[in-house]
Amino acid sequence: MSKTLGLGFIGIVIVLSGYTQSLTSTNKKAIKLYNEANLLAHNRQFDEAIARYETAIKKDPDFAEAYWKLGSVYSAYGKSQIANRYYKKVADLAPHSPKFAGVLFQLGKFEFYQGEYLSAQKYLNQYLGLKKEKDKYSSKASQMLKNCHYALKNMEHGYQFNPRPLDATVNRFRQQYFPVLTVDQQTLFFIRRNKDEDIMVSNRLENGKWTEPSPISSITSPFNEGTCSISGDGRMLVFTSCMGRKGFGSCDLYVTYKEGNVWSEPENLGRPVNSTSWDSQPSLSPDGRTLYFVSDRKGGLGRRDIWVTHIDPEGEWDIPKNLGAPVNTAGDDISPFIHPNGQRLYFASDHYTGFGGFDIFFSDKKSGKWSSPENFGYPINTQADEVAMFITADGKHGYYSHESGSKQNKVSLIYHIDIPASLQVALESGFIAGRIFDSENHEPLGAKVQLFDVGTEELVSQVQSDSINGKYVIVLTEGKEYALHVNRKGYLFRSYHFDYSKGQQKGDSLRADIGLTPIAAGVSTTLNNIFFDFDKSSLNERSVAELKLVISFLKAHSGMKVEIGGYTDNIGDDMYNQHLSLERARSVYKYLVNNGIDKNQLTFKGYGSRFSLNNNATEAERSQNRRIEFKVLNSQQ
Repeated sequence: MSKTLGLGFIGIVIVLSGYTQSLTSTNKKAIKLYNEANLLAHNRQFDEAIARYETAIKKDPDFAEAYWKLGSVYSAYGKSQIANRYYKKVADLAPHSPKFAGVLFQLGKFEFYQGEYLSAQKYLNQYLGLKKEKDKYSSKASQMLKNCHYALKNMEHGYQFNPRPLDATVNRFRQQYFPVLTVDQQTLFFIRRNKDEDIMVSNRLENGKWTEPSPISSITSPFNEGTCSISGDGRMLVFTSCMGRKGFGSCDLYVTYKEGNVWSEPENLGRPVNSTSWDSQPSLSPDGRTLYFVSDRKGGLGRRDIWVTHIDPEGEWDIPKNLGAPVNTAGDDISPFIHPNGQRLYFASDHYTGFGGFDIFFSDKKSGKWSSPENFGYPINTQADEVAMFITADGKHGYYSHESGSKQNKVSLIYHIDIPASLQVALESGFIAGRIFDSENHEPLGAKVQLFDVGTEELVSQVQSDSINGKYVIVLTEGKEYALHVNRKGYLFRSYHFDYSKGQQKGDSLRADIGLTPIAAGVSTTLNNIFFDFDKSSLNERSVAELKLVISFLKAHSGMKVEIGGYTDNIGDDMYNQHLSLERARSVYKYLVNNGIDKNQLTFKGYGSRFSLNNNATEAERSQNRRIEFKVLNSQQ
């Protein structure tokens, strides 16, 4: 008899004769037909074998082995529905026979991947009950039973995602998948599969509709351009390409940059990001300085793991690190998506208890460590494989692709969903977008835009504005105060302050067009992140991030002389305001000198409530007038 139970052509290994005493049939004609069918199956004459098995069953309708072998042949043909109809007959005829335990496992597995969890439980329990000793399928059966229990429990209170396919303009191909969007949700990138894979781009119109997708001409090739990720501003694209391009392994990661409307020639990200192994499925942080990806390289916990790498101070990618447990497992952990807040990672895994196959999970970073993953829930996760999810910056919406149809006629569409409140990110993200330009001639400028955490002085994000059109986008996540610095050689820096610490700007998007002034005597800028306690002249420690920027600027312009000017609002006595503004300017002066700036570069002065920027009519206006200004006295470099 066969020792493998309907697992494909290689599973049909038949002992042709001399073994009848253990058969469930005693009908000689049925047994003769059965042995003839075995011989035909052994010689791969499957149509003739099917006919013999079916005739044997007609001779003896209770011939369990004939149903078993007939199911095995249909399984070998890939006709699992028909195969399992015959397997169920075996289970009905001999539910307690150890000989047919493998049939029960196959039935349980089939029912499980059909989403028939109750039926799957029955067969899997029967299978495990017949196994006195564990075999290679026992652990798989036990895991499927756990999944059945989990699925039945959690399907009762599935989430309301309101899934709806994007319009036919986007879903115009037989297969489109792995959607990703820019942080402003105005540009959609996805993969179209025809004979090979191509990256397609569609833009959102004012009416909310999407334009007809088009490939990126500079990277489209006869080779596969697969899963991709886009930076928040839509100007850095990392994608997967397998075979054809110069690479290190079977699949590598490549990068292309956009200036104006033109994408650069793709470059291999090189070592240490790429390896001789399979490297794929990238996910970029919004500023493009952190990259998550999937690899089966050595050093992982399972077959495919999620890794992360960062751009170091020299502008190079550092050695990728395995995310480790609990994100990575002994199974396959794939398709990472790092939310714009940098604190939640979505990914797919086939290892954790869920609904079957690959499910979408998420993990939150707390105190630098990833939390135990949580299942994204039903009905997004089902018995089928769900392998990718994109969540918008505000955490309220998602995009994913869903497959349907047979393996030979597979269809996949991109869906838009609403995220239930209980699954939304704890910290929403918004963004600032605008244009950077020369304040004198209004020509666009390429400039460095840096975002610092005021509380920790940490560089949170860094982007470069487009040198062709001056556009930039930078993400801000609630829960912090931010100092925004804009720098370009030959120009006086600008600084801005954004308070997202209390969520008052939760999920907001702001427009900020920024003019930079060429360095010249008399030009000035406000230091918007210098803080003093009420009625005090000593510097608040939250000022350090801004002061470091000033120090860096002055060291780069050692021949420049500047004035530190202090200003107040119009509340209080003029003489008192004059003294307070002078002492505050003195505090900044002292800090700069104590941290390496030549005192000959600096002078300080207090202006009190003179030279107000506005009428001091509201607290917001008065706050603007309580300021420290940085004024260039001479522009010698």
